[in-house]
Amino acid sequence: MAESILSFVLGKLGDAFVEEVLHLYGVGKQVEKVSRELIRMQAFLIDADTKRFVDERQKQWVKEVRELAYWIEDAIDVFLLTVPEKKPGKREAVKRLFLKTKKLPAVHILGDEINKIEARIKEIEESRVRYGINNLGEGVDGESGQPVKRIVLPDVDEEGIVGFEADRDEILSLLLDKKNKRRSVISIVGQGGLGKTTLARKVYNSGAAKQQFPIRIWVVISQKFNSIDILGKIADEFKIEPPRDLNDYDRLTKLRQSLQETKYLIILDDIWGEEFWKQIEEVIPDGKNGSRILITTRFEKVALAADPMSVPYKLPVLTEKSSLKLFFKKALPNSNTNERYSDDLKDIGKKIAKKCGGLPLALRVMGGLLSTKPAASWRAEMEKMDWGNDGEECSAIIGTSYDDLSFALKSCFMYFAVFPEDYEIDARSLLRMWVAEGFIPQRENKTLEDTAEMFLEDLVQRSMIQVSKRDYYGGFIKRCRIHDLLHDLATRKAREENSLVVFPKTDGVRRLAIHDKEPCDELMASLDSNLRSLWCRERLPNVSLFTRLKVLSGTTDLYEPDKFGKLSLLRYVKVRLAVYSKDKDYFGKFIGGMRFLQTLDLRGSYICELPDFVWNLKTLRHILLPGDSLGPPPLIDLRNLQTLRGVKPRESWVAQGSPKLPNVKYLEICVPKAQGGVQWDAVVTLLNTMKYLVVLYLWGPDIPLKIFDMRHFLLRCHLTNLTIFDTSRGDEDEEQRAQPPNQIVLDVGMLPKYLIKLELTNIKFREDPFPVAEMLENLRYLHLQRSKLLVRLCCSARGFGKLEQLELFSLTGLEEWEIEEGAMPMLKNLDVDRCPGLRVPLGLQYLTVLQKLNWSKNQTSENEKNEIRSICKHVPDLKFWKW
Repeated sequence: MAESILSFVLGKLGDAFVEEVLHLYGVGKQVEKVSRELIRMQAFLIDADTKRFVDERQKQWVKEVRELAYWIEDAIDVFLLTVPEKKPGKREAVKRLFLKTKKLPAVHILGDEINKIEARIKEIEESRVRYGINNLGEGVDGESGQPVKRIVLPDVDEEGIVGFEADRDEILSLLLDKKNKRRSVISIVGQGGLGKTTLARKVYNSGAAKQQFPIRIWVVISQKFNSIDILGKIADEFKIEPPRDLNDYDRLTKLRQSLQETKYLIILDDIWGEEFWKQIEEVIPDGKNGSRILITTRFEKVALAADPMSVPYKLPVLTEKSSLKLFFKKALPNSNTNERYSDDLKDIGKKIAKKCGGLPLALRVMGGLLSTKPAASWRAEMEKMDWGNDGEECSAIIGTSYDDLSFALKSCFMYFAVFPEDYEIDARSLLRMWVAEGFIPQRENKTLEDTAEMFLEDLVQRSMIQVSKRDYYGGFIKRCRIHDLLHDLATRKAREENSLVVFPKTDGVRRLAIHDKEPCDELMASLDSNLRSLWCRERLPNVSLFTRLKVLSGTTDLYEPDKFGKLSLLRYVKVRLAVYSKDKDYFGKFIGGMRFLQTLDLRGSYICELPDFVWNLKTLRHILLPGDSLGPPPLIDLRNLQTLRGVKPRESWVAQGSPKLPNVKYLEICVPKAQGGVQWDAVVTLLNTMKYLVVLYLWGPDIPLKIFDMRHFLLRCHLTNLTIFDTSRGDEDEEQRAQPPNQIVLDVGMLPKYLIKLELTNIKFREDPFPVAEMLENLRYLHLQRSKLLVRLCCSARGFGKLEQLELFSLTGLEEWEIEEGAMPMLKNLDVDRCPGLRVPLGLQYLTVLQKLNWSKNQTSENEKNEIRSICKHVPDLKFWKW
């Protein structure tokens, strides 16, 4: 972590604006001298880390370097908060102002601080020699700090493939026991890292469970739980209002009644205490219909408290054969699991697998660690490891895997302590926070976000992070989580480095996470003003005193925006503002003075327009707004911007020209109904300038044909995700409109050929769009919604070769759908919702790999249901819904 904070400080000192200010005030040369010394220290830190030192004197030296780096950061930040802001286009005037005011107190204070810092650097350098950290270069890997190249994109459930087949079948036999009509609680009991959650997931996703239980609900409990939140998640599955508290009789009764009438399977994952079951058991009824609850826990007494009549299933460790198979699967991810390994490699694998004690988590983490190293070095790696005491194999192995991380990766891993246990993490937000914190080094020809994504993939490959969901396009990790044992490690390491703590611990902390819902204003007032990052699960406390904040995440009512002060150093802001205001000055009180802002995420807020000074920030990388906020001013050059979501075109774009967004990868634009027509011309002009666009969302009325015809757009080379939503009134009102919109006919080549995900809503197709769409060779997800004109669809043989998910919603005129043999050979999920006139599709039986079919109509006859059941006997998850 010391090396990371040094990297961040050096990056700050190299920032063009900071560098200019320091030189104009006459302290630039002093700072340059300090920078050179810091670079030397950074090299020695890398050397020391490579040697995996354990000497207490060396640890003390690293601590001193870390404190020095914080000191420098504080000195520079105090200075930046004090000096006048540089105005764009007024360099000479600012320079004269700076030269005239060189005798300001801030200049003297910074000069004095730098002199003290130089003296401290000299002391630390002398102590380095005394501590013996002076053999620079010996054993240093030239690629130190580089993430490994992404080798595989594992399936979300990949971790559970090996070794649980017999256990899964045993649990399923208990769940599906037709003789047992009472609501039973089945418990999986075992130590941390044994694979309880993985086994439960295999049961939950099995075809047998999907067929037997119309309602399946997964809820994570963990050590700190909230009964109302848990019951709320169950209520969400029934689309009913969640209870507000345990005394909310009416809503609890409705939830209980819904459960009473349904055969359900509820997974309660990771229960720690007996009191949890006591709080919710009365709400979960026994309908005597074979409903089941499956819980995972480390404690047998918890299982017995939930259901004394059921015998807990004690999960055993993996067998030697399964252990070896899982280890090689992780250590050699690109190899064939059935191939014969050399005797030497097999011998090493057996010894390592034995050391892991049959614990799946240990095997995955150990395999992930060795996947980053050549197989020839495995024996040496095994021999030098400190395996710990008997019974501590898992802790020792994940500790070893942490030690193997580069400095930058260690900082990224420790950052997972910000989130609560078992929390599902938004990966894009996580990467943006890493960038704002300064953890991510600049790589040639890569954005910081690209490198951050590589870091996350590296942690996944090492099995230190679990993937919850990937995007269809590009396989990017959308959501992730961390195993509780690894979360404990991240929390412990962050506390040791004094870099991050979880509230209410606050001593000397620079990064703070508040997992409780209440803001704790009184306790926050006792915090040191050096706080740099604040993450709140719910509402933010008063942060006006913490003027050095770089990262701020939470929600706020913003009734008194002045309470948030002038947070000039913020780089990452993710808040939900619950006050609606058209007054830009009102909003400016909250955001005013943020000179280094990179990410502004205001989704869920009520913001009409950002102040112009925000759009003038050259540091902007990601802007995410509610959906109807005015976009950037015309012709403004936002060269660093990569994400722009939730904006509408300005009228001035038409006359003066659209903004310059050459490097945006993710764009969401909504054209207001009253401004259609020429506004779409402005959008077309903007799209013509965007070469690197990957994801495009377009919303608005009367979308013209020229939007669909992307043959001449630069974006056709990279676009993989396209959503077009025509917000015009429904087809039934078109006859009353003075000028009904043109009907769309797709032509070959109109849509970018690299599309992976395509969503088209309320588009007036005059002809079947499938003959064109099915030629998109990479398409995996297709969503068609709202169309009265479409009467017939046809999927031809060999069409939609890679399509995995198809959704047909509210196609009210659709009557016939023909699927030729050989079409959609990879289709796994099919949703047909609110297509009232559609007959059973011809050729449905050709979808041989289909795993899930949802058929939803207002009225589906029994004959129709029986026909579909007969055709789709091979589909494990088949549901009929009524709307």
